[in-house]
Amino acid sequence: MAAFPPVRPAQLRPVHGRGDRGDALLGWVVKISVVLGLCGIALFDAISIGSTSVTIADQGSYAARAASDVWLQSKNLQQTYDAAVTAAQEQNPANSVATKDFRVDEDGTVHLTVGRTASTIVVRRIGPVESWAHVTHSAEGRSVD
Repeated sequence: MAAFPPVRPAQLRPVHGRGDRGDALLGWVVKISVVLGLCGIALFDAISIGSTSVTIADQGSYAARAASDVWLQSKNLQQTYDAAVTAAQEQNPANSVATKDFRVDEDGTVHLTVGRTASTIVVRRIGPVESWAHVTHSAEGRSVD
């Protein structure tokens, strides 16, 4: 029979399982970080779209009033439209004024639609939902002169 060598105390270390090294905790930290990151991106995109919607409403009203002022002075539709575009783009260079919705009433009230794509991280890059990032607002305004 073969004799086994004597066991020394240094060789009697306990065998640690997988959970004893902190892998379970690290797994949860990674999962929580991923979820919080995704929620943060979604929240950023939602806030960006919402703030764009609010600001574009004010900018559309401003552009309509400026265009109405030009209409009352010149009665020229092209100059009035150009004034609306200029006023909208002074507020934000990314603003656009739709030509198909642009009209002027007899009393000088200008009706227009202003649009802009919100600065989002993900929404404007995903085909099925990219239209959510493009914000439009119909506005009207009349000069007080």
